[in-house]
Amino acid sequence: MDSKINLTTPHVNVLLNPEDIPLPPTPTKAKAKDEKLALGDDHADFTVLCDGQRYLTHRSILKNASPYFARMFHFNGQETDDEQVEIPDVNATSMKHILDYMYTSTYKLHGGAIIPSTDYCGHSTYALLHGPKKGAQIFKHKCPCAGKTLDPGHLLQHVRIYTLADYFGMELLKVFARQGVKDVLHVYWQCETLELVDALEEAFTATPDDDKGLKDVFVSVLKEHPGLVIDEDGEVAVWLSKYPEVGDEVHWDDRPAHWGK
Repeated sequence: MDSKINLTTPHVNVLLNPEDIPLPPTPTKAKAKDEKLALGDDHADFTVLCDGQRYLTHRSILKNASPYFARMFHFNGQETDDEQVEIPDVNATSMKHILDYMYTSTYKLHGGAIIPSTDYCGHSTYALLHGPKKGAQIFKHKCPCAGKTLDPGHLLQHVRIYTLADYFGMELLKVFARQGVKDVLHVYWQCETLELVDALEEAFTATPDDDKGLKDVFVSVLKEHPGLVIDEDGEVAVWLSKYPEVGDEVHWDDRPAHWGK
C-alpha cells in the first residue's frame, strides 16, 4: 500500500507580473513525437511479458496511453527504473491488440469479411435477412457497418479487449471496442458461431457493476430480438435465468419451457 503523502501549499515570496516572466526559447528543431515509435522497434526500453510472449515497448507510450502504467512508472512519488512487467491472466492476443491501440489508436482482428454496401440495410430482423431482397427497402436506411470487416468470432474478442481496457484505464479504447461489439451484433446477431453466452458472461461479470457500456449494448440487442433464432437450445434463456436483473430488462415474452431450470 502506498505510504501517505502530506501535501502542503507552496508559499510564494515574490509576485511576478506575467509580462515579466521570460518566454521559453523558440525551438529550432521539432521534437521527436511518440507516434514515430513502433512496437518492437530498436528504441524499445520496456518489456511486457504476457502469456509466454514478450512485447518490446516504450515507457513513454505506455505511460501516456494508460493510467495503469503511469502509476507503475511513478510509484510512491518516485520514478521507477523497472525494465519489464508480467501481466498475469491475460491472453497474449488480447494484450497485443491493447498495445497496438496504444501505438496506432486502432487494432485489427484476424479474419472476417467486408460487409457490402447496399442501398438498404437488411440486418434488422430475421424476416429481412431471409425474405425478398426488396423487403428491406421499406426501412430506407443504409447499413451502418458497410465497408467494415466483421466476423462472428470477433464478438468475444472485442468484449475481452473492452474489459482489459477498463483494467488499464483506457477510456477511448473502451469506446472503440464497444463499437466493435455493436457492429458484430448488428450484422451477426442470428449467427450460431457468435458465442453469445460466453460474451454475455464476460461482459456482465468482468466489468464493474456501474459500467453499463457493454451491458446496455447486449440488453438492447436481446430486447430487439426476443427469443433469438440462434437460441434454439435455450442457452441464452438459461443464462438470463441466472441473472434475473438482466432478464427483467430484456422482457422476453416467449420464454422456453426450460426457463430457469
